[in-house]
Amino acid sequence: MKRAWLTSSIVMAVILTAGVALFVWIQHQVPSQLEASSVLDKPLPKEEEGAVTKSTQEIIYESQKLVVQIELDNGTIGSGFLYNDKGDVITNAHVVANTEDVQVINVDSKEMSGKVIGSSRSTDIAVVRVPDLEGKEPLKMQESENAPLLTEVLALGSPLGLQNTVTRGEISGLDRNFELDPFTYEDVYQISAPISPGNSGGPLLNAETGEVIGINSAKLGDESIGFSIPVLDILPMVRQWSKSPMEELPEYPELTDGSNASNEQTDADQATYLVQYFYDSINQGDFVTAYSLLGSEWQENKSYEEFREVYYNTLSVSIDKIVADPEGEEVAVNCVIQTEETVEGEIEMKTYNMNYTLGYENDQMMIISGEKKEID
Repeated sequence: MKRAWLTSSIVMAVILTAGVALFVWIQHQVPSQLEASSVLDKPLPKEEEGAVTKSTQEIIYESQKLVVQIELDNGTIGSGFLYNDKGDVITNAHVVANTEDVQVINVDSKEMSGKVIGSSRSTDIAVVRVPDLEGKEPLKMQESENAPLLTEVLALGSPLGLQNTVTRGEISGLDRNFELDPFTYEDVYQISAPISPGNSGGPLLNAETGEVIGINSAKLGDESIGFSIPVLDILPMVRQWSKSPMEELPEYPELTDGSNASNEQTDADQATYLVQYFYDSINQGDFVTAYSLLGSEWQENKSYEEFREVYYNTLSVSIDKIVADPEGEEVAVNCVIQTEETVEGEIEMKTYNMNYTLGYENDQMMIISGEKKEID
């Protein structure tokens, strides 16, 4: 009897001890597991959030809303972009030379009034204040350092009045220096992105970050070579104008009536740019824009689907040579292009001699016709 009672007591003690041990284990382990699982509900650290990058399309879409077209009474057309929340727009001095009041048009074709509050006679930079843009979040500036060689870039603006135009390229040269009276361009970027009259004052964006790295300002010689002033070089000046607008603007007798060479547009200029823009759109896969540059008769004879099929297997196009020759009311453009094409699953390099005829339809220059011949 005593032995049974003793055995029962021992078993009971073991059970109680195990129960206490289990309780202590639960007290220590379960809260820590709950705490560990709750970490999954916490937001990602900032550095992990920052690792998510925007696509080129997102960068273009968001940036275009802050890029404007600037128009003067004398017919001068340029571009600009919002850089602070006061409604201040950076542009080129040659775009707004010899005027104080300008018209500003945004991406939605809304017309706004702007007033020049700062302009330089030595550096081709000016600032226009647009009250209707006050309070809007501006474009971000790359303020840490100048961009290196071969940085991929996007040039935004209104070349030849074609608003909301975007071209792609890269920084093909650094520290370029030249003069276009009365301005001195020092240590500027040389870019391969096609620009033309109307691009002046528009932003040059880093294609990966979407930050502004320069102000598109001039082209010299070859139409495919443009120049952009590094934004770091002019930020102190434009911020001073925003803080204390100039009481009296400088005069530019050299630029009366829009006579600045960087603003002059000939039919040959427009035709050359339009062909370059056509191929740049093909390179971006933007067949809709490329098709829209064709004349009405061409579009009547070739549907959009048929047009897209022609270039669907084209991976890239580069222009080796381009020459524009005005012929009466039309312009003949001859160019030699190099293409990368997929043929039966393999990539082939081809060279073509292209002959285009460009002319005006409803006051807008279009690509009327074109012929190509493959060069062996």
